[in-house]
Amino acid sequence: MFLFFACSTRPSYVLSESKMEKVLYDVYLAEAEISNNYLIFHSDSTRKQELLNSVLKKHKITEAVLDTSLAWYSGHLDKYFKINENIKKRFTEATERLKNQEEKMRILSENTDRLILPLEKERFLLRSSDLLNNAYTFTVDTTLSQQGGTYELQLNILGLSAPLRPVVTLCVQCLDTTIVKRDTISRDGPFVVSADIRQGAQTEKIYGSIYFPETYSGMTVFIQNFILSHSHPVPSQDLLVTQPAK
Repeated sequence: MFLFFACSTRPSYVLSESKMEKVLYDVYLAEAEISNNYLIFHSDSTRKQELLNSVLKKHKITEAVLDTSLAWYSGHLDKYFKINENIKKRFTEATERLKNQEEKMRILSENTDRLILPLEKERFLLRSSDLLNNAYTFTVDTTLSQQGGTYELQLNILGLSAPLRPVVTLCVQCLDTTIVKRDTISRDGPFVVSADIRQGAQTEKIYGSIYFPETYSGMTVFIQNFILSHSHPVPSQDLLVTQPAK
């Protein structure tokens, strides 16, 4: 009985199940990013190692601790399977959130005259070394001719940790004024910020930034579905006024 208890009890140098789940979740995200950008990471082994190291730094562990924990859990498959089932549920929930967001955008596109505006990238990594003055800046790549309506920036963000609370700023510069919308991203998942422009106002320029008040060496944040759009609401039939018959 003593030997059985000793073999079944997790040693202090092995990560707890909850900690192991969080670490492996981020490891799987990193591996997915490497797989989706195989040509980039295949030709840049340093970048690949930096991405994996960023996961270890985020959770404040070493590669040796992770390897030792993996070895222990591989000998306790019931616990290991439970961890992976929880991770699978988290990925499923994240996928459902993205599907719901996409469905909302589909409904929006069907009910508005929605125009996707060109941006430099739709999918990218942000590392501390990529952030000049702690910020990633963006601007529309073409001359605008829209008047009035709503400008909306949407994105999906992954890899946030407690100290990372990026602030997204969207600026729409018109002939006589500049509309500035600013919001903080507090968690992983879909994020939307929008700016309403009065009818007839001529847009000259759209730009903005993702600012990180705090960064740390080795941080890596994934940005997906980085899309900026413009829409004019379709007049609702409920707003039509009919004259009474004489």
